[in-house]
Amino acid sequence: MRHCLLLLTLWYCAVNGLLYPAESETRQIRSLDGLWQFRLDEDGVGETEQWFAKPNLPQPTILMPVPASYNDITQNITIHRHIGWVWYARDFFIHNTAPRWVLRFQAAHYETHVWVNGQSAMNHSGGHLPFEADITRFISINESYSKVRAVVAINNTLTSTTLPPGYLHIYNPTYRYLETPFDFFNYAGIDRSVILYSTSNIYIQDIAIDTQSINFDNQHVATSAILTYSITIGGTNRANSLRVLIELLDANGIVVANNTDSQSRLVVNKPNLWEPCGMNHTHPCTEESYLYTLQVTLYNDASSSSSSMNVVDIYRISHIGIRTIRLTDSKFLVNERPFYFHGANAHEDSDIRGKGFDRVILTKHFNLYGWLHGNAFRTSHYPYADEFYQMADRFGIAIIGETPAVGLSATQFVSQATLDHHKQVVIEMISRDRNHPSVLMWSLANEPKSDAPSAKEYFSTLANFTRPLAAGRPITYVISASYNGDQGIQFFDMICVNRYFGWYSEPGRLDQIPWLVSQELANWRRRFPNKPILMSEYGADTVPGLHNDPSFMFTEEYQNDFLSAYHGSFDNVSSIIHPDTGYFVGELVWNMFDFATEQSINRVAGLNRKGLFTRQRQPKAAAFIMKNRYEQLELIRTMESKTIQ
Repeated sequence: MRHCLLLLTLWYCAVNGLLYPAESETRQIRSLDGLWQFRLDEDGVGETEQWFAKPNLPQPTILMPVPASYNDITQNITIHRHIGWVWYARDFFIHNTAPRWVLRFQAAHYETHVWVNGQSAMNHSGGHLPFEADITRFISINESYSKVRAVVAINNTLTSTTLPPGYLHIYNPTYRYLETPFDFFNYAGIDRSVILYSTSNIYIQDIAIDTQSINFDNQHVATSAILTYSITIGGTNRANSLRVLIELLDANGIVVANNTDSQSRLVVNKPNLWEPCGMNHTHPCTEESYLYTLQVTLYNDASSSSSSMNVVDIYRISHIGIRTIRLTDSKFLVNERPFYFHGANAHEDSDIRGKGFDRVILTKHFNLYGWLHGNAFRTSHYPYADEFYQMADRFGIAIIGETPAVGLSATQFVSQATLDHHKQVVIEMISRDRNHPSVLMWSLANEPKSDAPSAKEYFSTLANFTRPLAAGRPITYVISASYNGDQGIQFFDMICVNRYFGWYSEPGRLDQIPWLVSQELANWRRRFPNKPILMSEYGADTVPGLHNDPSFMFTEEYQNDFLSAYHGSFDNVSSIIHPDTGYFVGELVWNMFDFATEQSINRVAGLNRKGLFTRQRQPKAAAFIMKNRYEQLELIRTMESKTIQ
């Protein structure tokens, strides 16, 4: 194959790309997961005493699994409720088989400092996104191997300027209390994997790719698609002779499009589209959607011949989906067909592990989602582990990607430090997740006090900042304020509301739910007639095995009746049931699973029990109600019009 070769323009950026660590012909991957040395630092003296430079952490230490939240691993209540610094350490060897080594943390909560061989390697603020550093300069490159000691200090204290915020109260030396404006436990530690990977000195640093357009014939079959992309190269181009080859491979490994520019487009004829599951015109959520692989090859042209390349780096993204997103004033269109979100939100939460990533839990989650016939969820209330998005890509499950900005109030809206951090989190989240076809929308906050006057300027600024970065997705935030009080959603694309009629308001009054829901949706529609509406949370706490007739709160009967009472109001304005007049585009139950919270008189055993399933992933009666509901939604035929306005 003959390629027209163009020189790459090398450029440097302060924020490294957040490409998922992937093995290739030029890259080695090593997991550093396992048992690490661990201890509390209750007096906050570890950095002053230079624990990072010692051969072992000072006693007392214990073994701590990584990845996992540390809170529930022991029987020690002090560790469970600890607020402040903790330390991790481990030794490992690097065989010097590559010129560049990168140490990456998929996530650690919240403020993290990392030392390698006694030297500061990186710091990061935020608990849900990856960070990494080139550690080559800290290791010996003159030997065949190097011994490396990694030491990590993590502080889970939240402040008025962190996301999410928190407020520390110190009543006495043994009583510290972290007040949090959110209803989930503040798990902490190295929650996701630690990875060591290698690259060449010059390497593929970042890739961005998106579907620009799809052409359809009269039968709504895709005839062609245009994908736009850009490639960023890191390192130093001493020879000034680098070339790049971009290839799009179908599911059989056949190249269907290629290019040799670092920023250009790919044209795909007769493309197979990525489709969201769970619609009448798409596949069941237990089957897979169509994915391509993008292969980027960086090579040196100085010594290459017509038949071979001097390859410098190869990186592949195996979850490329061709699909478009478009909003009208009443519909959410994927591939120019109406899409209806239905499913259950969740938390990254499980027994013992806390928020620690676990592939067993991940796989069970998606197996249950297929059983439930759910086709969408929001990453409430923070970006999830990369692997959630990869699984959603595979099965065609739609994601609303959310920042950890939960519980913002007037205190945050007038804080430049909060706004700056919020912008940084938006950059990191979108940079990591923009190539996933499953991500259909960005949510920039959950339940802010958006009826405060200062919310208007804050969210106007945030929306204007985010929109150019949004990679073709609409933007929103999730509202708990009233329809006539909210100040910020006017600057966003879609209305997402959380409502708990019959629970937090009108408790026990199931009979009032249909009217209240109908009024709520109608009021939002009157104020914003050009924005589709989604119910992003509704739910009721339920103790499994608790029964009463007639339905009483906390019983399984009440959860059944509560959820069912909402559905008639949803259907009355559904965009797929009433394509000419409907404006309601989805419903997401709160929650998929029971999850941990702080202990309180409202949370028996420290659990929020609104799950359709228990924390151990066993179904309550309501899971069968929702399974039947979602099966019926899949039978509704949607419009196939080529010109939906």
